[in-house]
Amino acid sequence: MPRFFVEAAGIRTGYYMLGAPQNPPVLLLHGMSTAADSFRETMYGLAADFWLIAPDIPGFGYSGKLRPYTMQNLEVWLVAFCDALKLSDIALVGHSFGGLLSASFTINRPQAISKLLLIAPSILVSTAYPEILKRIAISLRLIDLGSAMSQSSFWVKRQIKAPFYDPDKQDETVWQRRLQDYKQARQSADVMKAAAFYDLRPFLPQIKQPVCLVWGQNDTVVAPTDAPKLAALLPDVQIQTVPESGHVVILEQPEAFQAITKEFLSRNLTISA
Repeated sequence: MPRFFVEAAGIRTGYYMLGAPQNPPVLLLHGMSTAADSFRETMYGLAADFWLIAPDIPGFGYSGKLRPYTMQNLEVWLVAFCDALKLSDIALVGHSFGGLLSASFTINRPQAISKLLLIAPSILVSTAYPEILKRIAISLRLIDLGSAMSQSSFWVKRQIKAPFYDPDKQDETVWQRRLQDYKQARQSADVMKAAAFYDLRPFLPQIKQPVCLVWGQNDTVVAPTDAPKLAALLPDVQIQTVPESGHVVILEQPEAFQAITKEFLSRNLTISA
């Protein structure tokens, strides 16, 4: 895909863009340890109906770093990115950590978002950390994927396959892309620390936009049991479970995911020919 760059909040931001600008804008936010390239199949599959924009979140892919790495600063960057591309009335799609950022952005900038589709969002991740870790603010630098990459290529190759339900079905090019993402995931430890202390649960009822939760039935990274817990806190929500898929449903079951996404985003929208 053609790659573009723009300055957003002082950060050189890489992004991909497909589709016609006159169609409804869809902003896609990737998860931790990956990059905007993870939405490649999704973008090609939906480009006939939507204007799709997928940025590399700061510290990942081809975007610059963010300091200090906080959810508040990520939202400042995201506002600047949307302003730079003149995006409004956005349908927001977020995967894993990108889902957490998407939900937080929607709460704080509700006027900018029309719909919200969250793929196994790590919104409840803060509840999974023992309270002792929060109290002493333990460093998570050992999780830094950059150092892990240099220490053990075997470990990294095993890690990139772990989120998949059936990795043997994936083409070798997928693993090459995932390895490249890991090489460029420079702020994964910062993401873990930012998410560990960020509890959105009290604010989720403020999301009035339609929400679609999409989960791989066999997700071992973010448990599918999180879906009904989140749904109980959201006023307008539907849950879609995709069988034979782990955490990376966008790659494992692309046709099913794209069908769900198109149906949800197209509802009550006028799409140009």
